[in-house]
Amino acid sequence: MTDYQFSPELDERLRSFIADSGNFVTDIGFVHALHAYAVVGIAEPFVLPIEDKNVIPVFTSADALTDFKKRVTEPLTFVNQPFMTVVDHLLSQEFDAIAFNLQPTGQDASNAIMLGRSDLVAFLNYYTDVLNKLLGSASEGKSQIERYYLMPAFVRTTADGETARIFATLSKPNGDSFVPVFSNILSFAKWYNHADFGIPFQEHDGLVLIWQLRDIQHPSTGVNDLEDVLGVAVDPFDAVDYEKSVMLWDVLNISNETDD
Repeated sequence: MTDYQFSPELDERLRSFIADSGNFVTDIGFVHALHAYAVVGIAEPFVLPIEDKNVIPVFTSADALTDFKKRVTEPLTFVNQPFMTVVDHLLSQEFDAIAFNLQPTGQDASNAIMLGRSDLVAFLNYYTDVLNKLLGSASEGKSQIERYYLMPAFVRTTADGETARIFATLSKPNGDSFVPVFSNILSFAKWYNHADFGIPFQEHDGLVLIWQLRDIQHPSTGVNDLEDVLGVAVDPFDAVDYEKSVMLWDVLNISNETDD
C-alpha cells in the first residue's frame, strides 16, 4: 500500500509541454496542472546528481517511479507534495533543477525533463500571474470592462525606443475589423489553434497580452495601432451570434468615463 497517488491529468500536461514547449496554450495548461495536482516526491532530503547538477526528483507516473526504485538503493519514502513546495525546497537549498521522471542512470522518456532553477521560476511566475488575473479575484465576478482578457498582438520597438503594438483582428464580411479578446483559456485555444488565425500568429512570434479592455485604447505604456479597428469581439468563437460578441469603441469609452 502506498501513501501517494498519481494524476493522469498532470502527466498528460507534462508530456504535452515537453513535446510543444513555447506554445502558450500548452505552457499555461501545464502550469495550471502544477497548481492543481500534486507530484510524487521524496519525503527525506535527497538529491539526484545528473549532468553535474544536483536536482530534486519528482514523479508523475507509476512507471517512472517503479524504474527509479529499481536503481536506487537508499530506503526512501515517497509522498504526494504540492509542486510549489518542491520549488520552495529548490530555492531555499539552492539546488540546480527539478527533474521530472528522470532516472539515476539518465534514461529519458516522453514525460522526463529537467527544469533549471532560474528558467523554471521565471516560467512559473509569468504563467501564474496570467492565471491569477484571468481566473482569480481580478476577474471573477467583475464586469466585462473590469475583468482581464487574453489579447493576441504583435509587439515591436520603434526607432526612438517606444513599444508599438498591432493587434490580431477578425473581420466581418463587410470588412469591419475587431480585436478578438478571450475571457478563458478554452475559448482562446479555439482561436490560437485555428489554421487561419492562431497558427500564423504563432509563426510570426505574436505575443499574448493579459489586459483589461480599457488598456487597448489607453495603454499604460507604448502605443497601440488601432487604425481601421472598430472595437473588440469578446470570445467570438463561442458566440452563437457573432454580432453579440462585438463591443464598439464608443461603448468602451462610455464605460471608461463612468469608471473615472
